[in-house]
Amino acid sequence: MVAPRLAEVEDVLRACSRVPEIPLLEEVLGAVLLAPGKRLRPALALHVAAIVGGRPEAVAKLAAATEVLHSATLVHDDIVDSSPERRGQPAVHVMWSQKIAVLAGDYLFATAADLVAQLDRPVIVRLFAATIHDMSTSEFVTPTYDDDGKLAREQYLRKIGHKTASLFALACEAAAVLGDCPAAEQKAFRDLGWSLGMAFQITDDILDISGLVAETGKPVGTDLRAGLVTLPVILYLGDRAGDDDPVRAVLTGKATDDADVMQALDAIKSSGAVEDAAAVAGRYAVQAGAALDRVRPSPSRESLAAFIHQATERTR
Repeated sequence: MVAPRLAEVEDVLRACSRVPEIPLLEEVLGAVLLAPGKRLRPALALHVAAIVGGRPEAVAKLAAATEVLHSATLVHDDIVDSSPERRGQPAVHVMWSQKIAVLAGDYLFATAADLVAQLDRPVIVRLFAATIHDMSTSEFVTPTYDDDGKLAREQYLRKIGHKTASLFALACEAAAVLGDCPAAEQKAFRDLGWSLGMAFQITDDILDISGLVAETGKPVGTDLRAGLVTLPVILYLGDRAGDDDPVRAVLTGKATDDADVMQALDAIKSSGAVEDAAAVAGRYAVQAGAALDRVRPSPSRESLAAFIHQATERTR
């Protein structure tokens, strides 16, 4: 069980949010770091640490660093994507200003770097730097659909691989390094995290199409409204869509009413594209399980297997 260790991570996050000499910054950091969230990346690091060991204080700092890094990217992503909300609350750039959001995101990146530096493990510092590079370059990849479904799918998988899966991989691999695992086992944990991240993001994109607001906590069709081409949309357009298709109309901004969006969502759901996308997510989950099989046996390994199942079979 990692719940007690997550409490230690929360303590680190609270400490990171305290900047009493700058009340405005402290207010923003509190809104970002202390808001309710899944804490998936810290939990993943803690699950790995439960298998391989590591000093509790160092593990808590590492796990917190993954959450701080994730939070930094979200603050900047919301600016790039002009997203008005985050987790049901106004985004930082909406609640305060774009300038404040940029500066707060920068501060969070520095905070994550400081937490990692305290571990005194240069390999982990390099892993964090490489992940930030991957996540940054992902913003230059924008999947589009121009009758080339294969290209759109390649672009989509590359983007989520750099943007989402890389951070999951980091959480696993860095925890393995901290536990002084053999190189082969570190690779197994990295492969596990990457595959899990891919499955998780595809599942997230499916929920944007077919999820329930009461469960997800956010309106369905958000990505579609924003013109984002995700895997369910790519699979739908590849086999089923014509020039006058309702999904194309929403993606291109020709149809913007709620009724138009609902019609587009219904078209995707009734086509079988959601099930096809779920099958792709399932294959990545199987890959994650195969990577876990390369990890030393332990009771905690079974807990990590359950974590993989929960992350990919979720409804929110």
